[in-house]
Amino acid sequence: MGKRRKNVAGVEPKTARGKSQGVSSNQPDASLMLSASTLGGMTTPQKVAWYALLALVFCVPLATSNWTWLGISIPFTFDQFDLVKVFVMRACLLVGLAAWAWHILFYGGKIRRTKADYLILVFLGWVFLTTLTSIHPETAFFGKYRRYEGLMSFITYGGVFFLATQLLDRTARIRALAKTFFFSAVGVNGYGVLQSLGMDPNRWGQLPFEANRAFSTFGNPDLLGGFIVFSLAVSLGLALSENRPGWRAVWWAGFLIAVWCWIAAFTRGAWIGGSVALLIIIAVAITQKVKLKRTDGIFAGAIGILVAALVSLSLRSENPVMNVWLRLKSIFEFDAGSAETRFQIWQAALTAIQERPILGYGADTFRLHFPRYKPLEYVADAGYLSVADNAHNYPLQMASALGIPGFLLLYGLFIFVAIATASFIFKRTSGSVGDKLILAGMWAGCAGYLTHMNFGLAVTGTAVFMWVFMAALMAPTARFVEVKPQSGALVGAVAATVLAAALLIFNFTHVIADNYHLRASVMSQGFDRVRYAEAAVRLNPFNDQYRTELAMAHLDIFVTYLPALQAGDDSPEALAVRAQAEQQFRTTERAMLDAIEFSPWEFDNYVFLTNLYVAGGEFLDRRHFESAIYWGRKGVDERHFIYGPALRLQLARALYATGDVQAAYDEISFAASMDPNFSQAHFFHAVIAESRGDLVSARKALTQVLLVQPDFPTAADFLARVESAAAATSN
Repeated sequence: MGKRRKNVAGVEPKTARGKSQGVSSNQPDASLMLSASTLGGMTTPQKVAWYALLALVFCVPLATSNWTWLGISIPFTFDQFDLVKVFVMRACLLVGLAAWAWHILFYGGKIRRTKADYLILVFLGWVFLTTLTSIHPETAFFGKYRRYEGLMSFITYGGVFFLATQLLDRTARIRALAKTFFFSAVGVNGYGVLQSLGMDPNRWGQLPFEANRAFSTFGNPDLLGGFIVFSLAVSLGLALSENRPGWRAVWWAGFLIAVWCWIAAFTRGAWIGGSVALLIIIAVAITQKVKLKRTDGIFAGAIGILVAALVSLSLRSENPVMNVWLRLKSIFEFDAGSAETRFQIWQAALTAIQERPILGYGADTFRLHFPRYKPLEYVADAGYLSVADNAHNYPLQMASALGIPGFLLLYGLFIFVAIATASFIFKRTSGSVGDKLILAGMWAGCAGYLTHMNFGLAVTGTAVFMWVFMAALMAPTARFVEVKPQSGALVGAVAATVLAAALLIFNFTHVIADNYHLRASVMSQGFDRVRYAEAAVRLNPFNDQYRTELAMAHLDIFVTYLPALQAGDDSPEALAVRAQAEQQFRTTERAMLDAIEFSPWEFDNYVFLTNLYVAGGEFLDRRHFESAIYWGRKGVDERHFIYGPALRLQLARALYATGDVQAAYDEISFAASMDPNFSQAHFFHAVIAESRGDLVSARKALTQVLLVQPDFPTAADFLARVESAAAATSN
């Protein structure tokens, strides 16, 4: 080990005194065709690591498994967005770290570190501790399906920060990284623009949000919003840093595309966060006395015209989401629409934090504990089927997941990096203004992203850039320790390669598992569906949704026996069918109990199991009603799923079938009162009310059913019968 040395002005020294080999903004460094100063002095393993980092930056935002525009009929995975991004991210990181290890072991060199490293290590240690104490350690480690921000992702973020710190040792490389991100963002934002024009070349099926809202390769406008904030800041930073007119125009063109997508996503949090980022860059440009050029004026005018046109067109829309003015107004309408449900989700998060303030519930477990703490009003406003899997506020998300200490550690890291790098960016010095503007774009992007995250959702495909850019920002402060080539280099390199290969295979099996999950969910039926679901569980036994899908596949097979059971035939053939149905019932029961045993806090599984027992009681053995009552009570009382109308409906059905009419009426009355749009609950409320002779309540409940769902089976005839009985009674 040699003497520790510190970098000067963000570049790695050639001598002990820190003479830099930085690159100013007007030197040749075109796009992704990296100059010698970027690759200069790199060994082959270092180059592999460098290109792996650039591949991560470029490919993660673009990654998706839906390539139907190429004529491929279906996506490769059920989760077409986040899983693929996580796969690409981890694959690139593993290759990069393995290559870097080869370089250090065979050639020696410098191991760079920053003061932020200590905070990161402490934070990761805390996340590890909260994983051990989590309500569901498997979810806390891997993250919830389609979110994936568990311990494994935080380790990935830390690994990306480390790798970037080792490689971003000169301004030319920081500039190359920014350009790589820029061109990826052009692809993402450009695709979003096509979607806003109704020219999406991919097939997505029924979208859960408004048509012509940009969602690009992130699957949802709200998830895209955070990435747009980064792209706005980085592209504007590149534009203002460039002296060559042609390239300055290229960066401005990318910024224009980002602005278009920014508006077309209609994501309020991104509008706020993006505005913060742009204001910061403008402040830096003023502080550094950046000289504007003719190109800037041309593009500023073009962007102004574009914004005016997009806003004017949106004002014609009667849809409050697609109308910019109505969308902006809704930010301040706290008692209506999505803002109201957002506050209710925050209320649930605060209640959860109060109950476990130190260790939290484990990373990415919000969906599991939300049903326990959601307020009653949320059920009526969001619907009985709605379960929030994210707090829609990153501080609350982290505090509920990792406890208040975990939140303070993470945000302490963010604040430390911001303060440690602010003076270099904002103070006017003799250094390269162009280099400062690129770093200012990253700094502003991080600030804008964190602002957006006060209202939005965290996704790994965007959050990773917070860590990439923090590494770039901390590069000027990095110290290094020189190490010599190791005597056992070959053994160490082989071990690093084997470990990376094993983790790559493990990474790939999750993608294959999700392909089987896709086949089970939408492409097959019967026992084929069961086989695909079993394969998904076998390849990824840590995903609770795969286990639930397996149980539902068995349930669908059991349901096919119900018409024959309902016929009540006592023939030998019918008895044989009944025996098969009983066997399938037991198989389904085992699968559902396994799903609950694996994830006891997943609300939906209790609904599915009680529904199975109610069906078993109706068609096989009335003793199954007692099991339905047991599991219904267990969900309501032990798991505190108090405001779960779907579970209370199944509980009411079982109670009514066993003759406990009053208890059934109490349960169904509460269930129906929670959500005016829960037509099944209102219908069963009418059934019990009629049996009690309460025709007024029955009529009221059936009227509500037909108001919500006019074609509800038998509801109209039932209402006519109730009204006829009421008329006869009054006469």
